[in-house]
Amino acid sequence: MIEAQHSLVSALKYLLLILIGTFPALSVIVDGYGSALWYLLGLAGIVSFATSADARKRLCFEPKALLFIATPFLFFLWSIIIYWLVDPSDFAKSRVERHALLLISVPVIALLFHARFRAKDLLLSFSLSGLVFLAYWFVHDGEGRLDGLVHAIHFGNIALITLILCIGGFFTQSKRHWYVIAAIGVVGALIAFMEAGSRGGLVALFLALLVIGLWFSVSRNQIRYFVVMLALVASVAIVSVKFIDPISERYALTLSELNQFSEGQMYTSMGMRLLMWDAALNVVTDAPVIGSGFSGYRTEILSQISEGQLKPLMSDYSSEPHNQYLYQLSSHGLIGLFLLLLMLTIPLFYLATPHPGGHRNHHIMSVTLAVIFLSFIFFGLTITLFDQRRILQNFGLYYAVAAWFICNNYRKSLH
Repeated sequence: MIEAQHSLVSALKYLLLILIGTFPALSVIVDGYGSALWYLLGLAGIVSFATSADARKRLCFEPKALLFIATPFLFFLWSIIIYWLVDPSDFAKSRVERHALLLISVPVIALLFHARFRAKDLLLSFSLSGLVFLAYWFVHDGEGRLDGLVHAIHFGNIALITLILCIGGFFTQSKRHWYVIAAIGVVGALIAFMEAGSRGGLVALFLALLVIGLWFSVSRNQIRYFVVMLALVASVAIVSVKFIDPISERYALTLSELNQFSEGQMYTSMGMRLLMWDAALNVVTDAPVIGSGFSGYRTEILSQISEGQLKPLMSDYSSEPHNQYLYQLSSHGLIGLFLLLLMLTIPLFYLATPHPGGHRNHHIMSVTLAVIFLSFIFFGLTITLFDQRRILQNFGLYYAVAAWFICNNYRKSLH
């Protein structure tokens, strides 16, 4: 009887690893999969909280866990306040409902506490998303940028995060067959990222790696780490632009758009971003502290169109300004921007804290998660992230994984 129970528990843990590992890729490829699984993980987390005394104790009494719980709650609470007091429109209501998805990360943390995965197993599971991306690329018609249910930029960014996780999974394995699976996952995620052609994603990765190199140099008082990372990033950038077609095409397009911009042509991808950012800044000046609500930017764009300052095609870009920070400032003000930055940087603060004597795999997990959250920070410079359901769900998962890992590290350091 006991042996059968152990077998059932092991089977459920493997099933959970498969569901979590395939989530990033399938959430942006299969319609309805992301929402269904995100709610399922949340429900499983509630059950774990109700049945596991250890999960309840950790979630309710550990200081770090409480901080990770409080941050998305405060972020959502401020969205509710903005909706009630500033912008009670249907458009704002739809955005608040999307922000509520972040709250599911809390029971997911409880689920991870209860499951007690090894870091190397959880990292390896994301190689399954790399395999899914590889299969999706094989069946893609080959026309245009690789995308799925989301814009190619978001698709490429999720593929990039999967790539980072697969690389971390590769370096934590000790058996050949797991190395092979992780390596194939790396290839699949890399192809999906390149074929999506996300310029902002590539820049975000390079900036994230440079920050990691700088952090290693400062923490270890040796400049060589930053120099090596700078040389690596520069080399990869040059090779990518010269020899990888999707990236070289996007680079050529960037140069063309810069040329057009210098000639006064604003209605290119980069030029329209500048127009959107200018409109968002106009909204920010109206209510810098609490913001103008979710509809503030939209109202500004439509107003400028009606006054003839912008072309009618800009109405297609009236929901968000392609910049997470300007979006947060214009809709939620400085208070909302602070809460956003808090949620993005709390994991980085703890991940950057030295843990002498930590296991090699834990160091790899720390760097992997740090690159992911740095990438999200830099993603936000060229695209709005938290108005997309699938991006919110993916971020919520990575946030839960980071909370689980950091709290586990803290607990081990006490013993």
